[in-house]
Amino acid sequence: MSNAETIIEEIGLYLEKSSLKKSNITKEELITFIENKWKEADDEKYNIHQGCIYIGRMTNEYIWVKDFDNMMRWLAEDDKHTSSKKHEAYIRNYYKGKCCLECGNEEKALEFFNLSYAENPDYIFERAPFCYEFFNRHLENPRDLNSEIDEDEPETDYYIELDYWRTFFEEEGELCYHFLDDDGEIIEEPSAFQEKGILYLEDHQKEILQNMLGELLKIYPDLQKAYGYTEDYKKDFMPDIKTIKGFSSLLSPTIFYVTSVIKDDYPYIGFSFNCPWDIEHDLGFMVHKDRIVEIGDAALAFDIFAAESDAEIN
Repeated sequence: MSNAETIIEEIGLYLEKSSLKKSNITKEELITFIENKWKEADDEKYNIHQGCIYIGRMTNEYIWVKDFDNMMRWLAEDDKHTSSKKHEAYIRNYYKGKCCLECGNEEKALEFFNLSYAENPDYIFERAPFCYEFFNRHLENPRDLNSEIDEDEPETDYYIELDYWRTFFEEEGELCYHFLDDDGEIIEEPSAFQEKGILYLEDHQKEILQNMLGELLKIYPDLQKAYGYTEDYKKDFMPDIKTIKGFSSLLSPTIFYVTSVIKDDYPYIGFSFNCPWDIEHDLGFMVHKDRIVEIGDAALAFDIFAAESDAEIN
């Protein structure tokens, strides 16, 4: 009987644990754990989709430390996986060339890029600029890259520094946000009402955060039951919490969206947070001023419909 599925699950849980905000797992421990577990698993691991993802993770781990030999070893593992066989040879060779270039081996990168180019001359020029710019310098007849560069896209990323949030979560840096139009698409220029919402957030950042976490605390026991972590994992992913301060070591704000839905001259704003109990979907809040409209996964943060529904009801 195959042991691969069980071991792949063990690797997944360890990766999740290593990504927790207060994790003490080092890069070296992570790499050693996955290496040992991968060797322990039988060949069925090459047929499990998640196994392909972990191969990519290990390839990147060795790229980051510029360990070319181990990176190539994991690229060979990728060749064994059934997922890699779904791609054309020129795609696989481009990917190998990109990895080699990132790892600092230009000679090997050029070898793989040439293989990709021979089969599909256009593919590399549709991918990462640092790859096709490097490759173009080695062509006998280089392309005119200036004619292929698109016009710069408008700037739609905005940033704000919320002092109370930074102190509460013990994290440095600004928080990114976007403005949304009536269709939920990101826009460059906000309306006067949307800008007013940002000013309100700055002036009431403490109340907004405390209200969000206060509402989360009320439903948290039910969430614990729903996710059903065993005691071994509960302490890491979903520990018991008595006050909102307990969320400071679990959650991290990631991004928020200022919607175009306006009520009483203020927009609805959706906030997204990384959370350990659901790494795939994360955590989201829809807020109007300092009132919490709804709590869900991160997709709620840009759910125009949720904002519209509340605005109509209220």
